[in-house]
Amino acid sequence: MLNDQLYEVVVSSEEVRGDQKIRILVPHEYATSGNTRRYPVLYLLHGSSGDAADWTTVGEAQDICGNASLITVMPNGDPFGFYTNWVIPGNAAPQNWRTYHMEQLVPWIDFNLRTVAKKEGRAIAGLSMGGFGAIRYAEQYPDNFAYVAGFSGALDLLDKRVQRVILDLIIIDGKPLLGPFGSPSEPLDSSAWFAQNPITHAASLRGVAIALYTGNADDLEKILRDTNYRLRDGLISLNIPLYFDDYENGQSIGYGCDGGHNWPCWNAALIDVLPRMMIVLQQQH
Repeated sequence: MLNDQLYEVVVSSEEVRGDQKIRILVPHEYATSGNTRRYPVLYLLHGSSGDAADWTTVGEAQDICGNASLITVMPNGDPFGFYTNWVIPGNAAPQNWRTYHMEQLVPWIDFNLRTVAKKEGRAIAGLSMGGFGAIRYAEQYPDNFAYVAGFSGALDLLDKRVQRVILDLIIIDGKPLLGPFGSPSEPLDSSAWFAQNPITHAASLRGVAIALYTGNADDLEKILRDTNYRLRDGLISLNIPLYFDDYENGQSIGYGCDGGHNWPCWNAALIDVLPRMMIVLQQQH
């Protein structure tokens, strides 16, 4: 117990290597609200080089979500796990992050906490790498989530600039990060980069409420902004509604956001999207 609302638990799984930390934020009244009171859950994913603590240490998730009638679950996704089952786990095996999160963690949370344990009671969101992960999880498990939000997400794996950013993330042995998706190859439509590309599976988001947030104030954010527009355009072409916020230099969204790839903007996006989520998510009294 880190404070009267925030807990950190450690679990293990045969799907991913090592102990796995999970931070769980519960509502103020959780302990006194009675056994029949059940709450919706927001799964909140960190970005690259991060871990389960990020949203409550560098980010302001407790201040933002702590007064809502909501359980917020912040799992570890590995600094460079990319929320997928790796195609080349190598000596780092096992690296089955999708299976761990979606097929083990979600049921574990529902078993151990008083949740609204159905699609209408779950949302998922994340930043950067976690924005990619949130969209992909909602695409692969659309019956798990009523709402998905991406903040500065990497949403087009076929963008060669995105590929270079991912491959330039260095893991312990100093090699390019080939584990999650392998090496980009031609033809791309036969590769994991294509198979795991959010745009490839945009139609799977039908029936899920969607929000995408992006700025334009630094080089990385500009690259990811382009990928957000491509997914937005793909969804529009499929007649799938979404909320899209290009806050540019950050002035329109406020809270200290300057439009860059940084925490003030991701906090601002979470502040903006939370009431939109709460309208959709079911409570059980």
